[in-house]
Amino acid sequence: NNPNLEPQKAETLEFGAKLSLLDDHLVVNGALFRTDVTNEINSQLLDDNGNPTQTGEKRVQGIEVSVLGNITNAWSVSAGYSHLDTEVVEGPPVSVDQSSNLTYTPGDSFTAWTTYQLPSGLSIGGGARHMGGLHRGTDGAAGTPKTTESYTVFDAVLSYPIGDNATLRLNAYNLTDKHYVASINKSGYRYLPGTPRTFLLSVDYRF
Repeated sequence: NNPNLEPQKAETLEFGAKLSLLDDHLVVNGALFRTDVTNEINSQLLDDNGNPTQTGEKRVQGIEVSVLGNITNAWSVSAGYSHLDTEVVEGPPVSVDQSSNLTYTPGDSFTAWTTYQLPSGLSIGGGARHMGGLHRGTDGAAGTPKTTESYTVFDAVLSYPIGDNATLRLNAYNLTDKHYVASINKSGYRYLPGTPRTFLLSVDYRF
């Protein structure tokens, strides 16, 4: 909160490509990106008066790939994958394990989902969700784990039209009833537990 300090700066570069397949029914997207944050407070490097300098720098770079569309008129797919490489380039570590990783940022994550509609109108779908482990901050509660574990969960759905405007739907979440930490904040003082095995029966009505 010192008015004599310069503001932080962020620069982002991104290169992307798009590929259409199956007569534009299926689209593949890909992107490479990098973000650098500079002018951060660096308490490890002091000036002649013993004050922290603004030589701190952080970086996030990675890749994203996604697929969306239909393989056939009855078969649809949706999937996405991202890999993040995070680093404190200059300055003190922000993770309690003293690694160069940034906090709350998974290295790898992906989602995949597919549905198929039978001639009877019944739709069957399923997919998976994965997220890599998270690093907690240096000011976290004593005794809490330094990182969360990665997790993969599986979901499914059945749906059937009842009339012209309504659809009966049964969703199943976390089919294997996996115990996992979905997210953390405040450097590990708080966490959000993952949803246990859950079934949800609903009716969608359009008007």
